[in-house]
Amino acid sequence: MQYAFDIGGSKIEFGVFDGGGDIRSQIKVPTPTQDRDAFVAAIAGLIAYADGEFGEDADIGISFAGGLDPQTGAVISANIPAIKAWPFGPELSRILNRDVRVANDADCFALAEARSGAAKGARTVFAIILGTGVGGGIVVDGQFIGGRSGIRGEWGHGNDVSGALIRHGLAPVVCGCGRTGCLDAWGGARGLERIYAQIAGLGTGLSPGQERSSYEITDGWQAGDALAGRAVDIFVDLIAGELALMVNVLDPDCVPVGGGLASESRLIAMIDDAVRKRVLGRYDAPLVVPGQHSRDGGLRGAAMLHLLDDGAGV
Repeated sequence: MQYAFDIGGSKIEFGVFDGGGDIRSQIKVPTPTQDRDAFVAAIAGLIAYADGEFGEDADIGISFAGGLDPQTGAVISANIPAIKAWPFGPELSRILNRDVRVANDADCFALAEARSGAAKGARTVFAIILGTGVGGGIVVDGQFIGGRSGIRGEWGHGNDVSGALIRHGLAPVVCGCGRTGCLDAWGGARGLERIYAQIAGLGTGLSPGQERSSYEITDGWQAGDALAGRAVDIFVDLIAGELALMVNVLDPDCVPVGGGLASESRLIAMIDDAVRKRVLGRYDAPLVVPGQHSRDGGLRGAAMLHLLDDGAGV
């Protein structure tokens, strides 16, 4: 058995996986975000339950939305204040007296897709997340690549899509990282909603009752709504421009997509077509594809962290 956690700012998802990768038990509890003792107690309680239920002293893998210092295991960034700057994996290993490996959730999604999902058997995998924002993870030969900072695959930041925004008549906004022009502000579900709001003449914000969710926009697009269709076209253009650069740099065999927008197969096919038209290499078959584990890739990837070479997970 393998115990796995996928930890976010609102919930902790816990799963017990057997040797064949099938899930035997799955539980969700609220995340204690402010109190570290309560946070650790929530994890320890789920482990104690599983030990009693399955009678095993299993290793533990944890996926979470944040980065880790590769030297110390300290949390660099996370939406859980209780664990910021805390050596997450090493301290939990000490407290629980159990081998604990921790990794970024997008990396875990990439690992799950590379080992048992849409990219199974591929050598180089660049998995992307189109969720609330934009994220990514890189797996080569079934392993995470190393790095000096502990932050990798973050293709939604550090770029500047201002030129494309001007071309489409959109006003720039400040990204959550503090910069202006990042794809992250435009490439996820909130970005699609922002694009729609601006081209609908509603400005950079929406009044109550005017909001349209990303799913309402894609539903409208599928039904032939012209405004929703224009929003989707702009969204695809922004995504494809930056993703084509990543493909040119990494030359991946497969780009699985996770996050809420991964369920929009026609949208993913449009992105794939736009990317393959822009890259230097030749890709005769689809490259950007919906992930097979788009809904539980973080949890499944966490259960696979024990398969990595020593030191690949902190």
